[in-house]
Amino acid sequence: METRFKGYIVWLILNGETEKALKKLADHYEVEIPKLKVGLPKRHKTRALGTYTNHNQTISVLNSDMLKQPLVIIHEFYHHLRIDLDHKHRGNERNAREFAQDYVEAYNTITNHGDHS
Repeated sequence: METRFKGYIVWLILNGETEKALKKLADHYEVEIPKLKVGLPKRHKTRALGTYTNHNQTISVLNSDMLKQPLVIIHEFYHHLRIDLDHKHRGNERNAREFAQDYVEAYNTITNHGDHS
Protein backbone atom coordinates (compact mmCIF):
# COMPACT_ATOMS: atom_id res chain seq x y z
CA MET A 1 0.00 0.00 0.00
CA GLU A 2 2.78 2.45 0.92
CA THR A 3 4.63 1.65 -2.31
CA ARG A 4 1.49 2.37 -4.31
CA PHE A 5 0.94 5.70 -2.52
CA LYS A 6 4.55 6.79 -3.09
CA GLY A 7 4.42 5.76 -6.74
CA TYR A 8 1.17 7.67 -7.20
CA ILE A 9 2.70 10.84 -5.74
CA VAL A 10 5.61 10.63 -8.20
CA TRP A 11 3.21 9.95 -11.07
CA LEU A 12 1.15 13.02 -10.16
CA ILE A 13 4.26 15.23 -10.15
CA LEU A 14 5.57 13.80 -13.43
CA ASN A 15 2.17 14.52 -14.97
CA GLY A 16 2.07 18.15 -13.85
CA GLU A 17 -0.34 17.66 -10.94
CA THR A 18 2.13 18.89 -8.36
CA GLU A 19 -0.38 20.79 -6.23
CA LYS A 20 -2.57 17.70 -6.02
CA ALA A 21 0.49 15.65 -5.02
CA LEU A 22 1.34 18.15 -2.26
CA LYS A 23 -2.23 18.01 -0.96
CA LYS A 24 -2.11 14.20 -0.89
CA LEU A 25 1.27 14.27 0.89
CA ALA A 26 0.01 16.80 3.45
CA ASP A 27 -3.11 14.72 4.09
CA HIS A 28 -1.03 11.54 4.40
CA TYR A 29 1.36 13.06 6.95
CA GLU A 30 -1.35 15.19 8.59
CA VAL A 31 0.41 18.53 8.06
CA GLU A 32 -0.58 21.82 6.43
CA ILE A 33 -0.42 21.94 2.63
CA PRO A 34 2.65 23.97 1.62
CA LYS A 35 2.30 26.76 -0.90
CA LEU A 36 4.05 26.34 -4.23
CA LYS A 37 5.81 29.12 -6.12
CA VAL A 38 7.91 29.34 -9.29
CA GLY A 39 11.00 31.46 -8.72
CA LEU A 40 13.51 31.22 -5.90
CA PRO A 41 13.67 33.77 -3.09
CA LYS A 42 16.28 36.45 -3.81
CA ARG A 43 18.68 35.30 -1.10
CA HIS A 44 19.10 31.80 -2.60
CA LYS A 45 21.87 30.79 -4.92
CA THR A 46 20.85 30.24 -8.51
CA ARG A 47 22.28 26.72 -8.43
CA ALA A 48 19.44 25.59 -6.15
CA LEU A 49 16.60 23.82 -7.95
CA GLY A 50 14.19 24.34 -5.09
CA THR A 51 13.95 25.65 -1.54
CA TYR A 52 11.56 25.65 1.37
CA THR A 53 10.79 28.80 3.34
CA ASN A 54 9.35 28.16 6.77
CA HIS A 55 7.86 31.56 7.62
CA ASN A 56 5.39 31.37 4.73
CA GLN A 57 5.36 27.56 4.33
CA THR A 58 6.33 27.82 0.68
CA ILE A 59 8.15 25.47 -1.64
CA SER A 60 9.85 27.59 -4.30
CA VAL A 61 11.30 26.09 -7.46
CA LEU A 62 13.86 27.52 -9.88
CA ASN A 63 11.55 27.42 -12.89
CA SER A 64 8.35 25.80 -14.15
CA ASP A 65 10.27 22.73 -15.37
CA MET A 66 11.00 21.89 -11.72
CA LEU A 67 7.27 21.52 -11.02
CA LYS A 68 7.49 18.13 -12.77
CA GLN A 69 10.64 16.99 -10.94
CA PRO A 70 9.67 14.56 -8.16
CA LEU A 71 13.12 14.59 -6.55
CA VAL A 72 12.96 18.38 -6.16
CA ILE A 73 9.33 18.64 -5.01
CA ILE A 74 9.44 15.73 -2.56
CA HIS A 75 12.83 16.84 -1.21
CA GLU A 76 11.41 20.27 -0.38
CA PHE A 77 8.23 18.73 1.02
CA TYR A 78 10.47 16.80 3.43
CA HIS A 79 11.76 20.10 4.85
CA HIS A 80 8.15 21.29 5.24
CA LEU A 81 7.26 18.04 6.97
CA ARG A 82 10.19 18.17 9.39
CA ILE A 83 9.45 21.74 10.43
CA ASP A 84 5.76 21.00 10.89
CA LEU A 85 6.51 17.95 13.03
CA ASP A 86 9.49 19.33 14.95
CA HIS A 87 8.48 23.03 14.98
CA LYS A 88 12.12 24.00 14.55
CA HIS A 89 14.22 21.45 12.71
CA ARG A 90 14.34 21.38 8.92
CA GLY A 91 15.95 17.97 8.64
CA ASN A 92 19.25 17.51 6.94
CA GLU A 93 19.89 17.41 3.22
CA ARG A 94 20.89 13.75 3.18
CA ASN A 95 17.61 12.74 4.84
CA ALA A 96 15.65 14.92 2.42
CA ARG A 97 17.42 13.31 -0.56
CA GLU A 98 16.76 9.81 0.82
CA PHE A 99 13.09 10.65 1.48
CA ALA A 100 12.62 11.83 -2.11
CA GLN A 101 14.63 8.96 -3.57
CA ASP A 102 12.44 6.46 -1.70
CA TYR A 103 9.39 7.84 -3.49
CA VAL A 104 11.06 7.65 -6.89
CA GLU A 105 12.23 4.08 -6.21
CA ALA A 106 8.65 3.11 -5.31
CA TYR A 107 7.47 4.59 -8.61
CA ASN A 108 10.19 2.71 -10.49
CA THR A 109 9.24 -0.53 -8.75
CA ILE A 110 5.62 -0.16 -9.81
CA THR A 111 6.29 0.93 -13.37
CA ASN A 112 9.10 -1.57 -14.03
CA HIS A 113 7.97 -4.64 -12.12
CA GLY A 114 4.36 -4.18 -11.12
CA ASP A 115 3.21 -3.39 -7.59
CA HIS A 116 4.49 -5.97 -5.10
CA SER A 117 3.29 -4.24 -1.94
